[in-house]
Amino acid sequence: MLLLATVRRRSHRCRWAFALLLGGLVSCSLPICLLRYFLLLGPQQQLARNGGPFDDLDDEAVAAAAMAAEDYSQLLARIAADATAPRAGSAAAASSIASTSSGARPAAAALQYAGAYMAERYPGNVSYCSWQYDLPENLNYQEHQLLGSPGATRPSATQYSANGTGRQYLVLPNAVKAQGVDDLPELTLCSHATADQVYDVVELARRWEGPISLAVFVPSTDAALAVDFLERACRCEPAMIRVSVHLIFPRNRPAKLSSSAVTTPFNQLIANDSASNAADPTEQSLSSCSIGEIQASASSANGTERRRSGLAYPINVARNVARHFAPTERVLVSDVELLPSQALASRFLDMLRYRVPKRTVAFVLPVFEVELGVRPPKNKAELLAALRSDAAVYFHRFLCPHCQRFPGLMRWILRPDPGKVRPLIITKREYPHHRWEPIFIGTKYDPLYTEEMSWEGRQDKMTQMFEMCLQNYRLIILDGAFLVHQPGIKRKSAEDATAGTAVVDEQQQAFQRENSKIYQRVTHRLLKRYPAANRRCRP
Repeated sequence: MLLLATVRRRSHRCRWAFALLLGGLVSCSLPICLLRYFLLLGPQQQLARNGGPFDDLDDEAVAAAAMAAEDYSQLLARIAADATAPRAGSAAAASSIASTSSGARPAAAALQYAGAYMAERYPGNVSYCSWQYDLPENLNYQEHQLLGSPGATRPSATQYSANGTGRQYLVLPNAVKAQGVDDLPELTLCSHATADQVYDVVELARRWEGPISLAVFVPSTDAALAVDFLERACRCEPAMIRVSVHLIFPRNRPAKLSSSAVTTPFNQLIANDSASNAADPTEQSLSSCSIGEIQASASSANGTERRRSGLAYPINVARNVARHFAPTERVLVSDVELLPSQALASRFLDMLRYRVPKRTVAFVLPVFEVELGVRPPKNKAELLAALRSDAAVYFHRFLCPHCQRFPGLMRWILRPDPGKVRPLIITKREYPHHRWEPIFIGTKYDPLYTEEMSWEGRQDKMTQMFEMCLQNYRLIILDGAFLVHQPGIKRKSAEDATAGTAVVDEQQQAFQRENSKIYQRVTHRLLKRYPAANRRCRP
């Protein structure tokens, strides 16, 4: 076995050396280019054809995933030129995207807020949610029902102590409890939100087939705003029946409901609706389920207790809580603004049928973002059409290119929609991809997110990915599945450098410095814990 492994490694090194020699001595004519392609990417291509099995992938496939620098702009120009002759089955998708990326694009404001698709829908008399703790009218719980966060009670992933004594954040689990989970695909979407973002869950619910576990940060009276949003969602979107909600708040700012918590916009809107219905019970409610004006007000600088008090958002506490309370072992931990592609859960589980990957394997979902006013694509054919029309880019291309630019991006874009989920390549989060922050399907036993890090300090997933590298995780990038961010493509604002944002920048820099200190401390501890780890794992 040792001799066979040695021959394999030497054969692999010889193949790379020969390919590099060809690249240095010969101009890239068509035959030479094809030869170099099969020399360098042969094992990787074999994975895409055969689809596994995942546990038998060797180091050749891993090395092949470390692709050379790719010219993203040239690739998009190439596929744009090919758009005049679309592949069979993609014409409808191209037409659909073209209608929203040209003059026929819907008003940007119509798609800027969650629930825009419910503009003609009104809240019903029946809630699709199973509320607990006397919610939504009141909030009553006992001290023993509060828990500490998962990261505060570790070392073991299975430990989860009651009461959370001495912990900074407390958790009230299952404020809303999902129903019918046993009949759903066994893959939970775990997400998180602040009170002003919580209505985004309706977009997730309508696109995700499996259970959803949502953790919401509700310091003090932000709980009232979150509950109002959730109750509106529960009376508007039937898919909310699959959603569980867990409330998180600081120990010194317990969640509470108060009539004065939201002076405007929600209380005023509800008062207007009540007055209208009292005057004429046959008249339809004044506010539809889209409630874009309320979301705009809640997202203002003073719209929430968190913003008014300058509280940091403990994003990793929320991620860990959502994952911990997932009803399935396999989970997708993602952000509330990232929408999954069509039938992602069921198609992923179909791919895994008859295969049981090891726990140290994670399945990476490529992430993209679309221009404001463009409807998020549901499948890869629609996404490729949006890329051709410059209506979509890979996520954070203009803010943090290394964060979501995944190995094999060029190959992923060049391949047509397979109509199913399948593996593309296998890689590791090693140099030169050591700053990459992939979003992946994993299990509840994967390393936790570092809870001391805040969202404001940025790069909050880096420590988890570093630990996964040290544990020798293999990352399988999926084809035919993706996430798409809405609303709009994120770009650096010209106002960032102006004097008017000096105070904001100073506060942001303070959060970043704090995250940096935490990162250095955690990575130092991890290197001690895994002294014989992979040297290509870089902090």
